[in-house]
Amino acid sequence: MKRIRKSILRLPIEKRAEIALREAVKGVIEEHARLGLPLYIGRKGKVVELSPAEVRALARSRRRK
Repeated sequence: MKRIRKSILRLPIEKRAEIALREAVKGVIEEHARLGLPLYIGRKGKVVELSPAEVRALARSRRRK
């Protein structure tokens, strides 16, 4: 488990929740990429399947940010 920086603890609860959600999504994308599993997401009100290759590309692009 990562250590929480004190600067984050000073943020409002809404902002901390947003940060936690972003980290959780990042972890799911990385895990699916590592395991070669498809990922299902919502786009324009519909559920779309991302192939394992698309998930790996998404994980790579997120690592650069």
